[in-house]
Amino acid sequence: MAAKDQDKRAPRSDSMDPTGEVDLEDTAAVGRAIKEILDRNYGGSYDEALLALGIDDLIRAYRGDYPGLLRCDTLYHDLRHALETGLTTARLIDGYAKARGAEAFDRIGAEHALLAVLLALYHDIGLLRRETEAHLWGPVLIPIHEERGVEFMRDYLARTSLAPMAEASLLIMPTKLTFRMPDDWPRDDRRLASMIATADLLSQCADRCYLEKCRDFLFEEFTAFGLAGTPESLYPDRETLLAKTPAFFSGLFRQRLDSEFGAVYRLLQLHTGDGNPWMDAIDRSLEYLETLLPGKDFSRLRRRPEPFV
Repeated sequence: MAAKDQDKRAPRSDSMDPTGEVDLEDTAAVGRAIKEILDRNYGGSYDEALLALGIDDLIRAYRGDYPGLLRCDTLYHDLRHALETGLTTARLIDGYAKARGAEAFDRIGAEHALLAVLLALYHDIGLLRRETEAHLWGPVLIPIHEERGVEFMRDYLARTSLAPMAEASLLIMPTKLTFRMPDDWPRDDRRLASMIATADLLSQCADRCYLEKCRDFLFEEFTAFGLAGTPESLYPDRETLLAKTPAFFSGLFRQRLDSEFGAVYRLLQLHTGDGNPWMDAIDRSLEYLETLLPGKDFSRLRRRPEPFV
């Protein structure tokens, strides 16, 4: 599984996932971790070859080797984020399985589990420019990238063993902050969509370098479509973006996690069996940010993350 892409270096502390178990910048390690979870819960009853192909194709796409797509040029929404969202979704599915038990009537089936992991891995694929869009900077696509991702995954899945479920690519849409799941969505769809969107949020915000990535990467991406960088924009400067971060967490972030997505993040505690390292990491970042805000001494954010592709 993408063996040629394995890093030869020792893992950096900043590249490890919140549990400290997986190097998120080792594509093979992430692939193994996902497969181990699915194997443990589903044995050979899911399409293992499709999982391997899906991860390899994802890596190829982000690195500019997939037909019709150009190399990822977004700073914040990089390959590491895509891989971690897939892994966190698998972990949520594992937590759900532990909560319900193997014989539960509402157990997530093998095909649906694989579908959710693939949609999570590819949830930001719409940010990759098409060959006809070389003149664009990827972040200009942020306002419409979820819809583009749905379109891509419908076509992609239609050529796989999950073809009958290709229309379920719509489950990517709740990763859009302004999207609300329709009341008539089936319960099973809402559950999987909630896991994917929760994984998306947590994999960003629990990052050890989250505050630095907001300052150095997310601000730059926001300038591409007018959300930042001008006096009249929501975030006229990097300091304002950081200053408004606590309100984001106490408002939209909690509303999405707890209400819209039914607090499925709590399943991670069942997965680990020992607390929720994702929420702990977020709390640590917020606590540190609160010490910086009174004096606006953001020079104390000293980590220097680099986009991973």
